[in-house]
Amino acid sequence: MIVMRLKGGLGNQMFQYALGRRLSMDRNTGLALETSSFKTDHLRVYRLDTFQISATASDQLPFFPTTGPKRRINAFLQFFRKLIGQPFDILKERSFDFDPSVLHCSTNAFLDGFWQSEQYFLSVRQTLINDFQPTQPLTGELAHIVNAITQCNAVAIHVRRGDYVSDPTTTAYHGVCSKQWYEQAAQYMKDKVPELQFFVFSDDFEWAKNNLSFDAPTTFVKPSPDGLECHDLYAMSLCKHNIIANSSFSWWGAWLNQHPNKIVIAPKQWFIAGPQTTDDLIPKSWIRL
Repeated sequence: MIVMRLKGGLGNQMFQYALGRRLSMDRNTGLALETSSFKTDHLRVYRLDTFQISATASDQLPFFPTTGPKRRINAFLQFFRKLIGQPFDILKERSFDFDPSVLHCSTNAFLDGFWQSEQYFLSVRQTLINDFQPTQPLTGELAHIVNAITQCNAVAIHVRRGDYVSDPTTTAYHGVCSKQWYEQAAQYMKDKVPELQFFVFSDDFEWAKNNLSFDAPTTFVKPSPDGLECHDLYAMSLCKHNIIANSSFSWWGAWLNQHPNKIVIAPKQWFIAGPQTTDDLIPKSWIRL
């Protein structure tokens, strides 16, 4: 059994699931998603149930502490499992960089981290594309927008604001892509893609509509209701090209894009105060501005 601890927003949960899915497939074993972190995280909730994933999710799965006062108990549990022939690897992410040793864990493993690199799961890409299909069909205005997306040279632009601008601690850590950066990225696309149309997705619809102008046909997409963010992600993935924010949600919108000649533009600076080397996060075919 592969047990993956989930934490963070939808994009982070997708990274965690993706590695767990790859490991469980390689070992022909089950995947369980441990969701107890959301009991104390008042900003995030479990969201993978909006996708057609293949895993069991529960906040009641056994707890495997690796630090703190319960570590001694954890060592005893490991010893007991070895006695009964069921050892469990406990793997906590050591750095932001890709760690190939994780791919060699045992059939029974508990993983705690963010695992933000396609190198963890590129080998099961098609499986993940299938798993990350929304469980509910698109309706209303977004369904009409998706129809338009499929009939033009659509470029998705994702503008992440939310807590990136409202919470000082988050702002200091992540930073936010500027209006000028989006204009630069849009100009790059206009130089490369003929007769393009921009589709702007944002958690701050009014800000995006009032501040961004690209001198090209542009549709500003109202965000889906809470709990259906997967629909916006799906719509972004259907565009032929993507301009992404420094956001894991953005990242997945571009990674799930199946157009073979897609252009993806990502910020050169992903964090302000976080890890400064993000080469393993951004696929080599993507452009960084």
